[in-house]
Parts: sequence; structure tokens; C-alpha cells
Amino acid sequence: MWIAVYVTGRKLEAERIRSQLAAEGFLAELRGEGPYEVVVPKGEAVDAQEVIQRL
Repeated sequence: MWIAVYVTGRKLEAERIRSQLAAEGFLAELRGEGPYEVVVPKGEAVDAQEVIQRL
């Protein structure tokens, strides 16, 4: 199961967050066509949110 850890109306912002998470080793995907969701596997959601807060 995938969980949305970041939602935005701006595609470039969502792509930047997804890229940052991937660089940290998370399996992150971008979904949606506005709003855009950055999703990760459920087991990685808490850790991914901690990374996002540091950005």
C-alpha cells in the first residue's frame, strides 16, 4: 500500500520532493495531475515525512 506524504498543486515542487526522497533512498513516486501527490510505501511514510520536514 502506498501513502501520500506530500500534496501540492505545483508539479515542479512535487517532482523536487520526490527527487529528494529518492536521493535519501526512499521508493517515492509522483501521482496525480493536480493536485500532485508524492507517495511512498506505507512502511516508509513516517521516515519520509521526517525528511520532508528537514527540507
